[in-house]
Amino acid sequence: MQCKQDREVGDVMVLDVALPAFGDIGTGVTNHVRELLARGRRRFVLNFAAIRSLDSHGLGDLVASQQAATRGGARVALCHVHPYVAEPLSIMNVDDLFDVFESEQDALQSFG
Repeated sequence: MQCKQDREVGDVMVLDVALPAFGDIGTGVTNHVRELLARGRRRFVLNFAAIRSLDSHGLGDLVASQQAATRGGARVALCHVHPYVAEPLSIMNVDDLFDVFESEQDALQSFG
């Protein structure tokens, strides 16, 4: 997975997550979260609107992103999670690591 775009909404960073196109070399989500943590960011929403499935590499990147955020004192929320993404999270028993919201607005509001 990679971050296609990020944008700041108040003090929350919204990262639009996408699957890389063939031959596309993008920044992995974990690396991008680490870069933003180094710049002092502590609130993240990962927007999964463009993701319709999740393989083991994507799952690993997502879990590593959450671990990096937790170590950095940050929080990650997910939004627009397709059922084919939620299923592997549940099967691998990592769904409780994430706050999952239907919409980006709901995720942003969760940061209060």
